Amino acid sequence: MPQQTMKMSTNPIADMSFTGLHWIEASAGTGKTYTLSSLMVRIFLDRYMPNQVIATTFTRKATAELKARVRLRIEETRDFIYGLLAASQDELAELQQSLSDPLYQQVLKDHGHHLDYAYNRLNVVLQQYEELFVGTLDSFSQKLLREFAFESGRIEQVQISDDEDLHIERIIHDLLRDWIQQQPAHLIEYLMLNHQLKGPEYYLGVVKESLNFPSVDLRVPELPENALALFEAMCHQLAQMLPAARVELAACFDAASHYKNLVDARRFNKGAFFVTFNTRIPEFLQHFEAAGSQGVLTQSDVLQPTMKAIRSLFYDPNKTEFKPRVFKDKIVEEQPDVSKEFYQHAFIQQLRAVLSAYEHINQAEQYLNFYLAQEVKKRLPQVLSHAGETTFSQQIRTLSEALQQSSAAGKDSFAAHVLARYPLILVDEFQDTNQDQDDMLSSIWRVKERLHQGCMIMVGDPKQAIYGFRGGDMLTYRKARHDIQAKGGRCYTLNKNHRSVKNLVEVVDALFHRQMDFGEQVEYTPIQAGEREHPPLIDHEQVNPKPLRWLALDETLNEAEQVAWQIQSLLNQAQQGHLYFQDNNTQRALTANDIAVLGQNHFDLEQVQQCLLQLGVPCYKASRDSVYKSSVAQDVAALLTAILNPYQEAKVKRALLSRLLGFDLKQLVALEQQADGLSEIIEKLEQIRQIWNEQGFRSAWNSCMTVFQVWTRLVAGQSRDNERTVVNLRHIAELLSQQSEHYTGAHKLYQWFIRQINLGINNESTQERKLTGQLGVQLMTIHASKGLEFGCVFLLGANAGLSEKGNLNFSLKDNQQKSLGLERVIAVKSSDLPEDDIQQNDARNEAEHHRLWYVALTRASYRVYAVLRHHEVEKKQLAEARSGLTFWRGSAPDLFQHADSADADVLRAAPPILTQTQVEAVVLEAEEIPNSHFYPRETTSFTALTRTAHKAHIQRDQLAAVMTEQEDSAADEVEQLEIIEADTAEKISWIKRHFPKGTKPGSFLHKLMEKVRFSTPEEKLAKAIASRFHSDVEFDSPQMLQNLIKQFGQTANPEQDEAELIEEMQEWYSQIIHTPLHDGFSLHQLNDGEYRSEMDFHLSMADRALAIRKIRLLFERLNEPDLQIQDLNDVFTARYLTGSIDLVYFDGQRYHIADYKSNFLGDQTAHYDHTYIRESMSHSSYWLQAALYLVALHRYLKAVMKDYDMTQHLGGASYLYLRGMDGQSDRGVYHWKPADTFIQNLDAILSEKVVAKT
Repeated sequence: MPQQTMKMSTNPIADMSFTGLHWIEASAGTGKTYTLSSLMVRIFLDRYMPNQVIATTFTRKATAELKARVRLRIEETRDFIYGLLAASQDELAELQQSLSDPLYQQVLKDHGHHLDYAYNRLNVVLQQYEELFVGTLDSFSQKLLREFAFESGRIEQVQISDDEDLHIERIIHDLLRDWIQQQPAHLIEYLMLNHQLKGPEYYLGVVKESLNFPSVDLRVPELPENALALFEAMCHQLAQMLPAARVELAACFDAASHYKNLVDARRFNKGAFFVTFNTRIPEFLQHFEAAGSQGVLTQSDVLQPTMKAIRSLFYDPNKTEFKPRVFKDKIVEEQPDVSKEFYQHAFIQQLRAVLSAYEHINQAEQYLNFYLAQEVKKRLPQVLSHAGETTFSQQIRTLSEALQQSSAAGKDSFAAHVLARYPLILVDEFQDTNQDQDDMLSSIWRVKERLHQGCMIMVGDPKQAIYGFRGGDMLTYRKARHDIQAKGGRCYTLNKNHRSVKNLVEVVDALFHRQMDFGEQVEYTPIQAGEREHPPLIDHEQVNPKPLRWLALDETLNEAEQVAWQIQSLLNQAQQGHLYFQDNNTQRALTANDIAVLGQNHFDLEQVQQCLLQLGVPCYKASRDSVYKSSVAQDVAALLTAILNPYQEAKVKRALLSRLLGFDLKQLVALEQQADGLSEIIEKLEQIRQIWNEQGFRSAWNSCMTVFQVWTRLVAGQSRDNERTVVNLRHIAELLSQQSEHYTGAHKLYQWFIRQINLGINNESTQERKLTGQLGVQLMTIHASKGLEFGCVFLLGANAGLSEKGNLNFSLKDNQQKSLGLERVIAVKSSDLPEDDIQQNDARNEAEHHRLWYVALTRASYRVYAVLRHHEVEKKQLAEARSGLTFWRGSAPDLFQHADSADADVLRAAPPILTQTQVEAVVLEAEEIPNSHFYPRETTSFTALTRTAHKAHIQRDQLAAVMTEQEDSAADEVEQLEIIEADTAEKISWIKRHFPKGTKPGSFLHKLMEKVRFSTPEEKLAKAIASRFHSDVEFDSPQMLQNLIKQFGQTANPEQDEAELIEEMQEWYSQIIHTPLHDGFSLHQLNDGEYRSEMDFHLSMADRALAIRKIRLLFERLNEPDLQIQDLNDVFTARYLTGSIDLVYFDGQRYHIADYKSNFLGDQTAHYDHTYIRESMSHSSYWLQAALYLVALHRYLKAVMKDYDMTQHLGGASYLYLRGMDGQSDRGVYHWKPADTFIQNLDAILSEKVVAKT
């Protein structure tokens, strides 16, 4: 489908409908996050709840920002709607026309007639907001495999490996050892002498790079199996031909021959051509005849110069194509026979054959790289699986394969389950998606037959695809876009830059218009300035003149020094009042915090950092160091060693001398001289060790910090490293705490920590964190700056050449079975690759280079300084004419010209450092400490509220942990035995009397009522009940059945006894569903779709301690003496009440709840009259349970029903005491319908609103 036929829109906030496929291309600065957060508000208002939506982006930092921005946008929209609840329709229509916010316009358009519903729905969305998944695709795949373990067929529990590099290095080590043993000894010696065989760590780069592309196979290089024999044969033939060649090619061996005037002297300077024939070749053959090929291969001082000299006869330097250039161009044109005769001579042909055989040997290094990469790709999953571990990339591949296998088998149940659970997904930064990730996404949300069942929103910008080294591939992006087009998806584009001021947007847009083709079929999209208001930057009474400035350096200027001087100059101007932001009537001087320096590598940035520090300019560059490489990590290791080995004095002394415990040698000697000095320390360490073994790492760590006053010691003295030490220590403690959940036992956690230190694991989670005082000029790589915004930006090396990237060569080949008819091909880099493949790889790198500089140039809000380096060599200038920003700027006479672009004046000396103006000190007054306390959002439940008071007192400090436990369905049931004196009283049936009592049997009955449909035909009911006994193994139901059969024991045939017992259960179930609940209504009247079993809920409560006393007073006001609740436990930290309603049903008029109780009240039918049931409900506080569940149902109905009326729609609570239900009378059932005001007041107490009078 041609691209132009794809539906286009520039306003996705208003135009998007949330079904099918949607593609948003968001150029830099066009308000992508604003658009996505607005779309999420519409999604929640129009169709889905948070637990049905997935949002993914590229980094964990971006996910946190996106989730925060979405929440803020929901709150803003809710408050906007709240302010309009009293407005008339005419006022709303007039307001809609005047609004500039597209989201608010659309909200009024879609929900103007029922704003109260929209307001209530957004409140519910905010209450359930934590159920929204916002994360990376890696974490999402982990979530899917965990939630759909059965459907995916991956039920084994694995964790993300922290030792991936270690596993890879071990595999490489084993592979290298095996490969070396299989090769001839002289080949290995040759590779070693020529530095072509290295240690396992050397090959990590190419192996890990290949693992970023798991779905693409490496091109298999030619295996140099017979290379040594071929080389020896070719050399032997050459030696035999040498005497004749001295005669036939005498001119080549004589420096005074006529060839002297024919050979190209620029290529063969200083007689190199004659040296090759006179010296190099004869000496090489002499060594060959003396030592053979095995010997000569190890003599690199002879072999290497000879092969290099022979190669120069056939190839241009650094080129792979055959291009004979021995003779001068004039000779080749005027006397072509000279060159022809030379190259056709048998000796010259044999020289080329020797060179070819030699290069064939050198392919061993390329083959070794391929062999290691390919074998690691095969073996790593097996090694990880054996260790019970996986990696994010392996996890995505596992998920993708499971989806594809399910689809290939004609069973799309896995993908269909995921789609039903999460019908909408929003994928941000789609341009950085790799093939496995896209395969996974397309298998779920882009299946043509299921497009109407869900919605997929893909957001990205191909111009910002700069993470090819992490697995991103523009071919994947192009294939996905083609797929969207073919399936009728809709495309949107954001074309207004809100980040930058208007004149900067216009000049940058004009620059990119000079070359709109970025390469790899990525085209620049014209951009306009957005409506965002920026405070003007005033520069010497002008509004931001020349926002794009070119800083061209000459040979006398140092780049880092010049940039530092320019920044100091800007700060001086700001200090003098010449450079400031005018925000309404206030002026704010430009500061170092408004400036950023971006570069392609860390070395250049570190040079600028040094120059800035010398000038005293505050600056910050994020640390690349691992916290495991810090001295604090060594001290923590020493401390943990002492804790685990408290009686080994040497280890204890090492811990004491660490900065954590703060002893010096003098203090340690004094401690040893005390009678109980060291023994007291040992005793404390032993106590901490016991705490670690009994209560876990966190308790032991906190105890250690307190006992030894570590935090106080660290900051006791003045040191510039204090904050770094504290931050690193907290960071390490956090990492250890996280891992303590995965490693059982103190020694295993300790061994893990020591291994991290030895390996120096360095990734996003282990890099040293930013300190609070690290402000000033931001220095970062262009890659790291993606998505960020700065006021003024300096771009280092804006005309720097393209550096060699990676160990792999990327190319494409035709394959009509693939999308777009193309297939990605990857090979280990080598000069022996086809020239077309090398050119394709160069073009790919060049295209990504252009995209990198697009990202760099679009970071600034006000001004850009592009630093152009001086190139002394003319050839280098020509080679870099298309590098960096010169790709668009051009060169004379076609140099970029624009009214808002200019050359900046270079500085020849460091500007003076102006002292800061003394500002009058502001007197700070502390506010009073608030009386309100804020608590974490934990959960509680009815069961936790009604636990016995003495148990609550013991566990109060651990309340949050207890509250979040998974409770059994029958956890709140209490057996209550009552005896009736009359012996002749009617008894309940045998099965009701003898069915086991307790939590597990009760939970089994709950599960039976949940799983067996009320409409099940009589002839199928016995089979359905029997299947529950055999399948609900978590309740020990098979053993329960056997015990019942033994008690039943009517016949000698167990199978017959089981059949009769199932008949008893069938009769009991039938009595339950036919017993009238209220107004003659019973469960057997319910059709599928008129009820919902096991309805889970999270009821939001106020951000403070639950008002238990108010709840008791509310029940006392009912003035019903036999309707009581027991003492309740205090709840301080819970902010959600969780529960599961056994049954919610609709009787045709109202919605009711039902709760199944398996409580044994006695063996007489009279024990289950209303009097006894009310007493049981008071004894177990079931009245409170019923009331809480009705509040939950009330809130739910209010959120999902547009015309909800409590009086009309909310029913009561039916308590079903299953053992007493006989199918005819109302025994075993009690239906309670409290007044609406009672439910409203309880709702108000939970949410801490003003309580109305009952």
